Amino acid sequence: MPSPSNDRSRGLLPNLYGPFRRAFFQKMTQPIGRVSYEPNTLAADSPREQATAGFHSTAADETGVKGRVRAESFADHYSQARQFYLSQSAYEQAHLASALVFELSKVEHPHIRIAMVGHLRHINENLAIRVASGLGIKQLPPAPVAAVAVQELALSPALQLIGKMKDTLEGRAVGILIADGSDPASIAAVKKAVIGAGAKVKIVATKIGNATLADGSLLPVDCQLAGTPSVLFDAVAIVLSDEAASLLGKESAAIDFVRDAFGHLKAIAVDKGGEALLKTAGTQQDAGVITIDTLDRFAAAAKTRQWEREARVRTLA
Repeated sequence: MPSPSNDRSRGLLPNLYGPFRRAFFQKMTQPIGRVSYEPNTLAADSPREQATAGFHSTAADETGVKGRVRAESFADHYSQARQFYLSQSAYEQAHLASALVFELSKVEHPHIRIAMVGHLRHINENLAIRVASGLGIKQLPPAPVAAVAVQELALSPALQLIGKMKDTLEGRAVGILIADGSDPASIAAVKKAVIGAGAKVKIVATKIGNATLADGSLLPVDCQLAGTPSVLFDAVAIVLSDEAASLLGKESAAIDFVRDAFGHLKAIAVDKGGEALLKTAGTQQDAGVITIDTLDRFAAAAKTRQWEREARVRTLA
């Protein structure tokens, strides 16, 4: 199936080999123009395959005449892509459709975008409709003639990522956003639950060094907030006093910390101050935002992403 640069590449996503091949080690000539493949619709005078003057294997009468040939299966451009797409969960299918919209939106030539949607019809009609809608294509183009009939291969859940995630926190990291005045008991409870589940904990604050907690004790800070976004963690907890929540509500790094964790569908544990910061950041509580007093739920939610949240934070194809 084609990509923006290749009208006959065989994967769901654009084939990136051509641009590397043009500038690869030991190249002896300087390529001219922007086209890396044939056949293509952008440069009629680009190098083309020639059936008569192209590469031929030397016939040698050893164990018989040898020839350079392609297997008949090489003509099947769509069956494996169809199997892969249909084997995914609904969330992953939405991600694939959105990825195609994202990449094809960068293609300058409308006729190539339209041609791509035509090829998608051989993979799955609903996928083609979703991508066409995302690209603003009002009418589905006809599907090109397939060299061979598309096969209905058995679905393979093993091709999924979401369905294969391990039910564990081992080897993962949870960031706890704190400030001066944070409650030490809440921090200790989060650490106990997370470390007990096998994950590591990092303490994040606006300043590196030590934070003075509500009981006057000092807690070493592992990471400075400005240089430690929430994307570095598998889940986060926010433990703040009311005063600290008000101050961090004016700190862009803190707002980004919360919004990014929410937008990347991560579990978030909060105390009262944490709830206030979430509200300031414009996020809405859901099943993945869990209060400190139910940390068993937080440890379970931190093992995965909150996929049900996604429709509320972004538009998918």
